[in-house]
Amino acid sequence: MMNYIVYGKKIGDRCYGAMNLHEGKVGVGLLYATLIPDCDRAKMYADKLAEMVPGFIFQVRGAGTRKVYYEKAGKPEESV
Repeated sequence: MMNYIVYGKKIGDRCYGAMNLHEGKVGVGLLYATLIPDCDRAKMYADKLAEMVPGFIFQVRGAGTRKVYYEKAGKPEESV
């Protein structure tokens, strides 16, 4: 059975960081990343995050792999 991790990055940044969904942090060490046992649930989290956080891109990856199963970009940030 595979676990999944949500990764995020600000649009324009080079690297994605693993997320701790409980604390709402991006770029945590894999030891602190939230493991999600269901791919559809991980996709739902990525969709919700993309809705709520403009200017970020979110990916669902298999834990222990580099394979990307899903990607969702938020709306571009509005300039003030």
